[in-house]
Amino acid sequence: MNRLHHLDPHLVRAFIHDIITVAQRGWMPLDLQHVFGPAVASVLEKAAPQIPARIGIGKIRHAWLSYRPSDYDLSLATTLKPRTIHAWMDKLYRLPFLRDAEVVSSAEPQFSDPKQKKMHDKIQGLLAKAESTQFEDEADALIAKAQNLRQQYRIDQVLDELETSAEEVVAVRVRIAAPWVKHQMSLLSSVACANGGTAVLLSDLGICTVMATRDDAEHIVDLFSSLNRQRAWFMTNSEGAKLAAEEGQTASYRRSFMLAYAGKIHELLHEANIAAAQQHQESTNNSTSDEQESSDKRQYEITSRALPALARRQTNAEEALQDLFPNLSSMNLSMNHMRGIIDGVDAAERSHLGGDKSGIRTGRNQLAS
Repeated sequence: MNRLHHLDPHLVRAFIHDIITVAQRGWMPLDLQHVFGPAVASVLEKAAPQIPARIGIGKIRHAWLSYRPSDYDLSLATTLKPRTIHAWMDKLYRLPFLRDAEVVSSAEPQFSDPKQKKMHDKIQGLLAKAESTQFEDEADALIAKAQNLRQQYRIDQVLDELETSAEEVVAVRVRIAAPWVKHQMSLLSSVACANGGTAVLLSDLGICTVMATRDDAEHIVDLFSSLNRQRAWFMTNSEGAKLAAEEGQTASYRRSFMLAYAGKIHELLHEANIAAAQQHQESTNNSTSDEQESSDKRQYEITSRALPALARRQTNAEEALQDLFPNLSSMNLSMNHMRGIIDGVDAAERSHLGGDKSGIRTGRNQLAS
């Protein structure tokens, strides 16, 4: 079915040619759909079969080969007008090279063994319950249990010498919707830093990448998505938001709220990380006399092998990012609305820190140049 029959075929071919060009710069179909909206799906679908043969990077090629837009997105083709296509072509021309393309990966879970899938499903179940319960104490208990399971699996992964493949650093794309992309990026950075990764903003249009091991990257994406949804709800439903709207200061309030929220989340995740390590150490000490020798040996292995191995993930992620982006610059963002700062901190303290998965560990907030 030709969903673009109402458009000049020469214009469509020219647009597809430009799409192929930006695909060669590392852009995936979901990146372009994020930039242009769902109405572009019908053109991307038409372009997709022509792209893989022109791309040498496996993951980018696979993203185009596997692109399957929804029926609803495809139905929007009838709304396209020539002036829209011309505006998109002008925007395509200015899209930058995405330098994470060589190491980019999917955020979809990939299970290397049945134990990993079982642990993943168990954590998902606990966190789903935490998201749905109306009782904060119950949610906190479920999330804490999920975190402990997650941390235990990561330690076991190292001690069972399953760490070799997990050590590889990959890039996972995260797409942030406007407005205030950079302010939301500060939350992504906080979550990445607390989970053994690091993050960088590739484009002001909201294309970011997280650098971490695959396992950590999946958790970072899930946790950020959950916290960002909670942040958006608190930011628009607080008393401070209503007062700011009455005073005509909504933009200033929200910018300050987002930065304060991200800063407090970073602090809370760091505290939770320390608490998880202390709790695990206590569990190894609560053994019978017959088990003490084995417990002491395990505690030694955790201290001498597991924790240093997990710390190496952080270092490897930061070094991989530096190799890809040697000329990084920091984002300088300011907070100037006191009520927004207070409400942002308060919202962070009331947020569920589990996300869809959990796990906590450090890094920086950076902007690709």
